[in-house]
Amino acid sequence: LSEELLAFCQRQGTTPFMTLLAAFQLLLSRYSGQDDVVVGAPIAGRNRAETEGLIGFFVNTLALRSRIDSRSSFSQLLAQVKQ
Repeated sequence: LSEELLAFCQRQGTTPFMTLLAAFQLLLSRYSGQDDVVVGAPIAGRNRAETEGLIGFFVNTLALRSRIDSRSSFSQLLAQVKQ
């Protein structure tokens, strides 16, 4: 299954994260009945040299939002997530 996912991602020009995010957002949209879906993803927060020596947990949350159109194909949703 993972090989098929990687092959699909390669054909679409996306990463596995983008593809799985689009699938998860589509699933949330179908279950909730909402067409505007936001998923939070943690990102590393040590992007400045002065924070490298500090002790602690530096994480930011990035809000990834998609508008789900029930008439669109999954490839169109994937292109939106990629953009």
